[in-house]
Amino acid sequence: MASRSQDVKTPLAVLSFSADLFKARERDNGSKGYGCTLLFPKTVSLAALQEAALSAATEEWGDKAKQWIKDGIIKSPFLDGDGKQGLNQKTGERHKGYAGHTFIRCTSGADYKPTVVDKRRNPIVDAGDVPSGSQVYAVVNAYTWENEKNGKGISYGVSLVQVAKVAQGEEILGGGGGPDPDKFFEVIDDEGDAPASTKSGEGAAGLFG
Repeated sequence: MASRSQDVKTPLAVLSFSADLFKARERDNGSKGYGCTLLFPKTVSLAALQEAALSAATEEWGDKAKQWIKDGIIKSPFLDGDGKQGLNQKTGERHKGYAGHTFIRCTSGADYKPTVVDKRRNPIVDAGDVPSGSQVYAVVNAYTWENEKNGKGISYGVSLVQVAKVAQGEEILGGGGGPDPDKFFEVIDDEGDAPASTKSGEGAAGLFG
């Protein structure tokens, strides 16, 4: 049975595939669900996200999880925008905005549509109001998975997204129940990174490359 970390708030991220937050789509395995991709500049600390991933992996596979992550036995959720993972599988071209970033793919089941809110925590219901390339904070959790085809891995679920800045012009990229927004999101007056309180997790530093 998959293990799940506690919910954590991400640093400021660039949102990609934003339409999937509003309309469930069919996945490769035939299931349907919501999701998005979150891009982080490689200069930004992802310690809290790494700690969540390590927590879920350790709960599922015990103390050996650390070494398995280092050895690549457990597939990392942190993907390289400068590598093959940042390329469009159909065209072979690099997705716009992915260079220089680490990214994570986030999912949510068909019965658990993520909540999307604006700076004032007002709900956003129209995908057109949040184009890919917008800057957001998100509440995510790490969870483990294992199957015969792909082995072992860690992925992220997404439950809440707060839009800090709507993408304009060249910034735009192509391409149910849950936590209370009031618990995680402050009213945003100024743009900036996540509060220092979200940047914990030194125990996972270095494990995910």
